Amino acid sequence: MVTDEHNAYNKLHLDYTHKRVNHREKEYVRREDIVIHTNSIEGFWNILKKQINGIHHSVSPKHLQRYCDESAFRYNHRKALQDERFADALANCEGSLKWKELTRKNG
Repeated sequence: MVTDEHNAYNKLHLDYTHKRVNHREKEYVRREDIVIHTNSIEGFWNILKKQINGIHHSVSPKHLQRYCDESAFRYNHRKALQDERFADALANCEGSLKWKELTRKNG
């Protein structure tokens, strides 16, 4: 697990191998046995925020996981050509989502 120096991450070492970069000290990348940085996750959050603010404008807590899944797919396929990304999306569909299920209040 690689994070910045935020206090919320102080106990991660109890369950994970935890490496930090110290943004306060202008440390953004460090090389040890691996390259330690938070650039990849920051890139992902940037895509998610642009998707929510620029495409959807707002999201409901009920569907937040769906928006995160879409952003993860986009991020993980960012180097693929558009037709490859589309084919992969179709290949991984699990059927259709019915309007009643999508708009149901509890669930």
